[in-house]
Amino acid sequence: MYRLNSYQAKLLLFSTCISTIPIVLLGFLLYFKSSQSIQDKVNEGNRHIVEQTRLRVEQVLHGVDLSLQRLVDNKEIMQSMTQNLTPADFQFEQEIASNLNQIQRFDFGLYDVALVGLQNGWILSNYGLQDVNAIKNRGWITQYVNISGNSYWAVEESSLARATTISNERFIHLVKKIPVISDRPLGLLIAEISTHELFRMLPQNNSLGEIFIFDLANGLLAKQNELSPYPVGELQTLIHGLDLESGAAGNVSAELGSHKVGVEYQKSAYNDWLYVSIIPYDQIRKEAWRTSWTTLLGCLGLLFVANFFSIQYSRRLYSPIQRLYEICFADIGRNSQETPRSLTREGDEFAVINRNITQLQDVQSRMTQQLNGQIRQLEELFVLKLVQGEFPLKEIKEKLSMMVYDPPLELEWMSVMALQIDSLKKTRYDEKDRELLQFAVNNMVSDIIPKKRCLLPTILQNHQIVIVHTDQPDLDEFRQFLTVTAERIERELHRYLGLSVSIGISRPYGQLAAAGPAFAEAKEALKHGLVSGNTPILYYDNLAQSNHQAILFPGETERSLLAAIQYAEREKIEPLVEQFFMEITKQGGNYIDFQASFLRLFADLIRLLHESDLQLQTVYGEEHMLFQQLFTFHKVDEIKDWFKTRMIEPMLPCFETRKQSGQRQLATDLIRMIETEYDTDLTLEQCSSRLHYHPNYVSRVLKQEAGMNFSDYLAHYRLLMAKRMLVETDAKIADIAEKLRYHNSQNFIRYFRKMEGITPGKYREQHANDPK
Repeated sequence: MYRLNSYQAKLLLFSTCISTIPIVLLGFLLYFKSSQSIQDKVNEGNRHIVEQTRLRVEQVLHGVDLSLQRLVDNKEIMQSMTQNLTPADFQFEQEIASNLNQIQRFDFGLYDVALVGLQNGWILSNYGLQDVNAIKNRGWITQYVNISGNSYWAVEESSLARATTISNERFIHLVKKIPVISDRPLGLLIAEISTHELFRMLPQNNSLGEIFIFDLANGLLAKQNELSPYPVGELQTLIHGLDLESGAAGNVSAELGSHKVGVEYQKSAYNDWLYVSIIPYDQIRKEAWRTSWTTLLGCLGLLFVANFFSIQYSRRLYSPIQRLYEICFADIGRNSQETPRSLTREGDEFAVINRNITQLQDVQSRMTQQLNGQIRQLEELFVLKLVQGEFPLKEIKEKLSMMVYDPPLELEWMSVMALQIDSLKKTRYDEKDRELLQFAVNNMVSDIIPKKRCLLPTILQNHQIVIVHTDQPDLDEFRQFLTVTAERIERELHRYLGLSVSIGISRPYGQLAAAGPAFAEAKEALKHGLVSGNTPILYYDNLAQSNHQAILFPGETERSLLAAIQYAEREKIEPLVEQFFMEITKQGGNYIDFQASFLRLFADLIRLLHESDLQLQTVYGEEHMLFQQLFTFHKVDEIKDWFKTRMIEPMLPCFETRKQSGQRQLATDLIRMIETEYDTDLTLEQCSSRLHYHPNYVSRVLKQEAGMNFSDYLAHYRLLMAKRMLVETDAKIADIAEKLRYHNSQNFIRYFRKMEGITPGKYREQHANDPK
């Protein structure tokens, strides 16, 4: 029956206390710290989100304001204020329209820019030149003229010049009077921004709460979530109770319906808009509870692991004493002709152990005499244990005294050489021959290095190990001997066996007790063969003196490579692979960074397969152990060749098949979109966004499938529709031009004559008798 001894009990109690107490204290500290700070972190995060949203919106509004101010000072704009623009002033009108169009940049999100001539009652916008009295919302112009100030913001329910708008769409007007300093302005410059553009400026991945924007009349301009559970009316009531001085900001708690929420708000000093973020306290409490449970479970897990290892470690610490005691106790029983169970276990354990160790020493002396005939095996075992660091200095000297050296071994310096066989590819050998080759290499090394200059060469962990030593105090001479010997070994192995090998050499040490660390240094030097390229002899001295910076992962090149694989662009893959490895290797660095870069590329290739709904078995068949294969290479060229042939090449047929069917469907969807929406302001960017592809890729696919790019195809189809409308309808040419999204009929007439050789009117006359 197992009995817990007093020595073992002390070990167990000590290890349990030293592991349990810090974990318990750490758990309480983490719990209280996280509970106190989670609310502050949430509020701070909300405040940053609101501020970033306000700055993003105000940046766009400032840009619009500055662009309009430059237009106000434009000479042509000022000149137009006193003219009565008519269709006859086509060229001048186009120059003004060009100035207006120049500020309608994509990043501003301008819906329209209108110029109003108050003296002559005309308005020029994206919808052409119109009479002010002909537009639906002409009353706004009178209202804008009567408002004090030369520049101001207004929010309207519909567009100024366009007759119809999208449901739930409102418009923000920036109005500037012309000239700037005048009691009776000659005209107005009005920039129009859709509130849908404000929605696009709101953060779409905000997990902390919901963002709202209100105008100076507390009217809702934009909200992050169209399905928000918070009624607008209750939000407006809440806002009325806030301290909303210009530039004011703050945080309050409130109840919205059945929700208790935290409200973070900032009022813009630029245009008095209010930016509000709302987060429910239920979510904050949920995060607090999640943090508490995570901390508790983590501490319990750590306690379990710590106590488990405490018990195991205590048993392991005591197990040598227990085994020695049991062995010694059994010997006492045999010597006293009594069974072990009949003897008492009380007494001095270490006295029993000491007595038996003395007996073991006598046995060891007898065994040494028996092993004199097996000195080679003993020396090999000695070298193996020596490089594994299993001998203290005193025991090394005792073991050496058992060896037969003639003359006796005298050591001033020693170093460890670790040799490994590089790839067997492009040689006459197979992997099954590796063990036999290691034996042959070991024998050749034994013949090359004089026996008086090394211990017996041996094999450990796929490395051929040689402990080289000298009895001369000159360290430079010993280093030169190491270099000459390593070069000869590498040359002879290549000459007689046709093998490419790498040799790692440790630093010189003054005693054999350092063989363990020296072997570790030699292996470390071998690992850096991945960094050094084709250098076969690697010195730990050079590695220790180098100061490598961390490798920067070539993420842009990798993204281009993954895209080329996904789109099966074979001509791009080879150069991108070469560029990827060149960008890594030219930085230097250490082998750990190299391996990390290659592992990241491997993981991203596997992720690409998963994201493309491709199974590993479909791509690579029954081949397994891909991940383990990556660690078997010693040179960058081997790894690069493996990625090309074993990882990337099998993926390409699957992506090529998918690319062919996907491109045809993409072109079909784009053509259908053009043919159904040709009479709208359709752009390549809009179509690409709706199809979830990059515009360049969409244009390239359409060019490949239809023989023309997006703009040409759209213009071609609009021309086809124009000819049909000219023949089949009695619509005016100006109406046809407007339907086909031409800003004026003259542009349409010029394009039609360029493509068909005749004007639209002439075309209609020639086909007047065609059946409709």
